[in-house]
Amino acid sequence: MSIKIEQNNRRIAKNTAFLYLRLAVVMIVNLYTTRVVLDVLGILDYGVYNVVCGFVSMFGVLNTSMSNGIQRFYNYELGKRGEQGLLNVYNTSITIQTALAIIIIILLETVGLWYLNAKMEIPIDREIAANWIFQFSIISLVFVILQVPYSAAILAYERMDFYAIVSVVDVSLKLLIAIIIPNLKGDSLITYGLLLTIIGILNFILYYAYCKHNFTHLKLNRSFDKHLFKTMFSFSGWNLFGTFAYMIKGQGINVLLNSFFGAIVNAANGIATQVSSAIQLFAINLTLAFKPQLTHSYAQGDYKRVESLMFSMSKISFLLVAIISLPLMIDLEYILGLWLGPNIPDHTIIFTRLVVITMMISVLNTPITQVIHATGKMRKYQLTTSFVICSILPISYIFLRLGFAAKFVFYIGIAITIINQIACAWVLRGVFSYNISTYIRNVILGCCLIIPAPLLVSNYILHNLPDGIIRFIIIFATSTILMGISAIALLSRTEKSMLLSFVNKILKK
Repeated sequence: MSIKIEQNNRRIAKNTAFLYLRLAVVMIVNLYTTRVVLDVLGILDYGVYNVVCGFVSMFGVLNTSMSNGIQRFYNYELGKRGEQGLLNVYNTSITIQTALAIIIIILLETVGLWYLNAKMEIPIDREIAANWIFQFSIISLVFVILQVPYSAAILAYERMDFYAIVSVVDVSLKLLIAIIIPNLKGDSLITYGLLLTIIGILNFILYYAYCKHNFTHLKLNRSFDKHLFKTMFSFSGWNLFGTFAYMIKGQGINVLLNSFFGAIVNAANGIATQVSSAIQLFAINLTLAFKPQLTHSYAQGDYKRVESLMFSMSKISFLLVAIISLPLMIDLEYILGLWLGPNIPDHTIIFTRLVVITMMISVLNTPITQVIHATGKMRKYQLTTSFVICSILPISYIFLRLGFAAKFVFYIGIAITIINQIACAWVLRGVFSYNISTYIRNVILGCCLIIPAPLLVSNYILHNLPDGIIRFIIIFATSTILMGISAIALLSRTEKSMLLSFVNKILKK
């Protein structure tokens, strides 16, 4: 292995260590905050908050698409042309994001406001509160949009330490809000939404100030790179298809469940989604650490390293997610009781198990998407994945109209996710030459083989030990050891070295 590659692998391990330290704090605080908020707001208000914010975030799909595009061009230009290329992306991205913020405000204050008051199933006595939450959510979304050029620059320069610090500050303030709300006058739901909006504005200020202080070459100028604007807009336009599809799978389903079953089911789905999102952060953090170097390698024509990074990202992210997911799903009833106390909405357990299974499968799709982004060849990939993912909404609607229970929506989601993984791996082969047989053998089959042993042993422990924290610890430790043994065969020597380096970074903190 060359010295440069070894240094890059160490940088990935270092950045991953920062991100996972962040994750440990963020996940613990977020989970505890959810319990506090659920106690303070109650199941009904929590459901109202979830469905209204989810609806606003549907419009944020435009921002997600542009954000992915901006991040890709930051990484690509930094690897291809250096700081001058980065400056061009910076100026163009500010123009794009400002225009996008204006468009989203117009859409939400017209079509969005009409749908909220005319179509959503909101209890009459909570309609005023829902409208306040709607407005607060719009403000928060606008600042998230304007923050993208700055946060993307920080990630492109691999400043993961600052990114981790801001995340910890964010969740800590949210926990503080949840604790003090009962002591404040007024409507708790409205107060909660207002204070969260203030935190969103603070996040924007922190990212903006850091970039201005540390990246002094990133200065706004009057020049306008028309060609770059068109290229970025074209990339993000195709990326919008995939982003929109995943929005349908997430928040679109949330709205559909609200239409058939009301806000209480939204509360259960909100908790299930939060558990899944917390676990998925393990994979997202790894992606953030890998993404800059993957795109840099492609820009420099080092395709063998791109393939290697894609395989490594797939295996390591699945392994890290599985270590958390399996014991959680096995002993979920105990964990939810420990987390939420007696306030567990109906359907939460089954929803959570099914959503986590879906997430584990979808983790394998993220590295493929990152390679597609690096190539910039989006059209066929996004059309294919969008068609597959979007099919969940009409299929779910038909099942619900036929009288099927809410949980069938999540069974459909699992099937669609598997089909999408197969389709994406096939489409990638047409735009990036990689060894698909090696991918199937080493990644797909390898990941599948680490599941049966810990699943069977953990299930045996579940039915033969009394309920409690000791049982969960034994299940967690046993499944982790068994998956660790399997990982010896799953990971290559380079991947083991990278993983060990990451663990050493964590232990030295």
